[in-house]
Amino acid sequence: MQEYQVGLEEVRFFANHGLFPEERILGNWFLLTVRVSKQVHGIQFEQIEETFDYGKIYTICQEVMAEPVDLLETVAQRIANKLKQSFCDIMSYEIHVWKEQPPLGMLGGKSCVSLKEKISI
Repeated sequence: MQEYQVGLEEVRFFANHGLFPEERILGNWFLLTVRVSKQVHGIQFEQIEETFDYGKIYTICQEVMAEPVDLLETVAQRIANKLKQSFCDIMSYEIHVWKEQPPLGMLGGKSCVSLKEKISI
């Protein structure tokens, strides 16, 4: 048995997430890395339905990023919930959400939240 994984790496979105009112008004740049995996018996994919469609993963991320929330943790959890609803054979996922230059008075840098889960099938 093999583990098959598909992911999107550091996809950039502009969104209005944040706890402070100015973050909701001004918005910020965010990066997302999302990986999903499943068990397979040999790798021989012929149809998109046999794989994880990374276009669908991108659409999930795009939908979640369009709805402003206070916390990066909420962003990660909403993506996780939609992934589990969309892919019945998902074995695990890994989500990383970065906020570029958070309003902390630092020069450069990013804040990050990660969420990982192995799902019992």
